[in-house]
Amino acid sequence: MNRFRWRKTIAAVCLICCFVIGAGAGAQQDKADQTVQDDADSAGTMLTARGSSDAGAGVLTIDNQHVYEGMDASYDGGYVPKIEKDKAVLVLPLMSKQKLAHEQITVSVTFGGAESEPFVYKNYEKAVPFGYHKTAGRSEKTGCYLVSFALQLKNERVNGSYPVTLSIRAEGETGDEIRQDFTVYVTVTDGMAADRGGMQGSSEGGSETGFAIDSKNVYPGMGKSYAKGYVPKVERDEAVLVLPLLPKRKLSQNRLTVALTFGEAENLPLVRKNYEKEIQSNQHKVNGTKRKKSCYLAVFHLKLKKNRFNGSYPVTLSVRAQDEAGNSIQQDFTVYVTITDGKDPAAEGAQGDGQEEVPQFAPKVMIDSYRFSKKTILCGEKVTAKMTLHNTSSSETIKNMLVSVAPGENVELLGKTASRYVEQLGAGETVTLSFDFRVSAAAPRGQYNIDVTMDYADKKANPYTVQGVMKVSAEQPVQIEIAPVSVPDKIQVGETVELQAQAMNLGKGKIYNVRAVLEADGLTPSGTAFIGDMEPGTSMTGSMELTADGLSGDSLYGTTQGKITFLYEDEAGNEMTQEQPFETSILSPLSEENSGGSADDTKHWWVIMAVIAVLLVQAAVIFIMRRAKNAPAKEGEGA
Repeated sequence: MNRFRWRKTIAAVCLICCFVIGAGAGAQQDKADQTVQDDADSAGTMLTARGSSDAGAGVLTIDNQHVYEGMDASYDGGYVPKIEKDKAVLVLPLMSKQKLAHEQITVSVTFGGAESEPFVYKNYEKAVPFGYHKTAGRSEKTGCYLVSFALQLKNERVNGSYPVTLSIRAEGETGDEIRQDFTVYVTVTDGMAADRGGMQGSSEGGSETGFAIDSKNVYPGMGKSYAKGYVPKVERDEAVLVLPLLPKRKLSQNRLTVALTFGEAENLPLVRKNYEKEIQSNQHKVNGTKRKKSCYLAVFHLKLKKNRFNGSYPVTLSVRAQDEAGNSIQQDFTVYVTITDGKDPAAEGAQGDGQEEVPQFAPKVMIDSYRFSKKTILCGEKVTAKMTLHNTSSSETIKNMLVSVAPGENVELLGKTASRYVEQLGAGETVTLSFDFRVSAAAPRGQYNIDVTMDYADKKANPYTVQGVMKVSAEQPVQIEIAPVSVPDKIQVGETVELQAQAMNLGKGKIYNVRAVLEADGLTPSGTAFIGDMEPGTSMTGSMELTADGLSGDSLYGTTQGKITFLYEDEAGNEMTQEQPFETSILSPLSEENSGGSADDTKHWWVIMAVIAVLLVQAAVIFIMRRAKNAPAKEGEGA
């Protein structure tokens, strides 16, 4: 009977242990199932984040003589880019005076920036190799660098003439960097009229927003109107040039400035001087009557050389002004001066007296190259520019050269003076000048101009003026502040937490593709915390979920170290990073308090429960054996 009771007791204890183990397993499975269900529910509602410039001016020249594919006329014949199917097809044939490395040039396109710009802005850049191409009227091919772009036009565009600048980069055989700019005008005639387009702002290079010539009326000093073929009068060793201008909007203080520049013809009949004057709006008699018309009348008396040659010579009138809103206006007009009272160049060359007159070319100084002290120029930083000037004449020294630098919009000179003096520059010689400048810290990312004017004289004291320009590309510095990401000090295996990543754009430029990536042993992120593109002065937040999976070594639990990497790009596409290190403890899921130490036991929870069950069984057996041993003694006492 006692033996039966003992066995019955042992069976009951085993049954209790099995129930305890089964209940624990069921609770853990319920917890795991609930975690999976919670993850599935949260997946249904959670938003998943996806996420020094050198110039080789003069090395390249335009082939003015030939008509290439895509051209209706040569550049000498008045080439104008074609407009067809909402595209402007621009062709530029370039010849090189020296052999270039790899026989290749890189060409990029920039536009004038007028508000009425008809072009769709894209990244127009390509490498152009040297090649031989067919030209109209020739059986043999012509070798050149043939540049061709199809520029996409806006559907709603305004009629006008718009400048397109083609910037050339190349490398000479000696490794020297060559840079040159060429400007070609695209004329739009199939769009809206200028007054319907509602255009405002600056006008560059003959845009419809600047000035128009009064072509209908004859003003004092004119023989006929521009519409009927006006030609400047030539008399008493001077040419009288008249240009009546009508503004398309009211000018500040009712005035404008006109400056003249001449071409580089071999037998230029015009005496070079500094022709520039300020012109006020006024009433002038027209058509030989008493009737008056208001306009800006530019009149110049151009001194002619006594020993001049017949021909037609271009004179460019550069007009500058500001409207009442403070917007700058700049436009160029070209008028041809025709000489008929001079020598016949062909007859002079055919004289048999053996004393052929050799034409004297004016010595010309040009910007041979320029470079900056910093490869990347940031707005607000001081930069030193070094400019090399070259006397291109092979025989004549120039003297008393004054080099003046005029910074454009958003550019500030930092030196005490904007001029440099060069006493003389021999034939073929160069001189390097330097000056400091700064692009305004508030200026947007872009390209800015620094105008250079060189006034000098030849050996006969004839004055000359040459102008050039340096282009400065400036970037806005990235100023981003990233808040520390709060990672919990302790995370249990299987636990999922949400992390918030916040960034603030404190700069003046836009920041692109701001995102955060987490890396740590034992922790698995749901993905990348994508914050997005940030405008200046904004703050944005991104999020990610983090799940503890356990360490990869011998122990699932313990301390792990990781990092959160923030990645972003500036307006030029340069990627930058910031890192935030962190440390956390991965705990066992059986841990009751987060303040306890890390669990080092690598066994599963059911092993622990099995050990507890064995101990309970042993205790029960001992208890029953002792009770069975004492039972006979108690029965004897009872008897």
